[in-house]
Amino acid sequence: ISAVDPNFKMPQVWKTSFAVDYQFPVSFPFSVTGEFMYNKTVNGVMLSNWNMMDPDGFKRLNGADNRHVYPSNTADYKYTKTDAYVLTNTNKGYGYTANITLNMQPTEALSFTASYTHTVQKEMSGMPGSNAESAFTYTPTVEGPNNPALHNSQYVTPDRAFISATYNGKFDHFSIFYEAWRGGDNYTYMYDGDVNGDNYNYDVMYIPTKCDIEDGKFRFASEDDMVRYMDFAANDKYLTKHRGEYAEAYSLYTPWTHRIDLRYAHDFKVRIGNTTNALQLNVDFKNVLNMFNPKWGVSKYMNPTLKEGRILALDRIDGDGVPVFKTNANVQPGVQTWTPATGIGQCWYFQVGIKYLFN
Repeated sequence: ISAVDPNFKMPQVWKTSFAVDYQFPVSFPFSVTGEFMYNKTVNGVMLSNWNMMDPDGFKRLNGADNRHVYPSNTADYKYTKTDAYVLTNTNKGYGYTANITLNMQPTEALSFTASYTHTVQKEMSGMPGSNAESAFTYTPTVEGPNNPALHNSQYVTPDRAFISATYNGKFDHFSIFYEAWRGGDNYTYMYDGDVNGDNYNYDVMYIPTKCDIEDGKFRFASEDDMVRYMDFAANDKYLTKHRGEYAEAYSLYTPWTHRIDLRYAHDFKVRIGNTTNALQLNVDFKNVLNMFNPKWGVSKYMNPTLKEGRILALDRIDGDGVPVFKTNANVQPGVQTWTPATGIGQCWYFQVGIKYLFN
């Protein structure tokens, strides 16, 4: 069943913006602009399954990862055999964007621009699906999709930088552009399988500390599983920084990508009667760095052998009620978290165009 809460309200967001411009006291145009935009969710959108019971009364796992465990009998945590996905509201969620931009024109023909943008967006659900069931299912959580935590947006690009230099002569125009960004494809460290027994395979991973492992609060099926995981985690910035925490959904960002583009244009005079127009020939050279090294200017995505971050799988729950984990067989010494994308958009290329400019 798919339904809408009778008290559902259309989405609303409170937005606040603030900007400052400063002109440097020099003989040519030179300014800096700072912008800050904040938004707070008033009526957000999310899905709930009204057929599922609240897990608060269920037993917990023992050990460092002590999340609730759903009963093995579906009838003990669902009211009926039919799920009811209901579109509801939430007021949890916020985000902001901070930007700083420098503009400088030391001569009439020469100009420079540099900017940096940092974006944060926290939400309960990005509605990551094509229908009610999939949008409900595909949100990584600790306590099940009926109990999502506030997390980073799946779709945000947290950091972006841009620099350009342009020369506009009488007939010739040159530009160079540098762009860099981090994120855009955002991942989650999750368990491979259904750890909490709710029949949804989107359980975020608990990231153990060294003490958790040494004290037996986080257990592995074998010494080899433990060693391979520890070696991988020691070389992973996110796992190292967030030890002792549950992984946050969509908070593992793809690494920085750096690209340089060039543009050249030449104006040809075209006289028609008493009117002089211009025919402009332009050449764009995209992703220049990639021509010199096939590894440069290429975006990366998570190594597919790591199963989109599912590096640990539940082996069993032992007699102490502590989950025991196996490490993904592909997590081996030297394995790379990120692998280069291979689409045609990652390659360097030329683009030639002609434009007619009327006077």
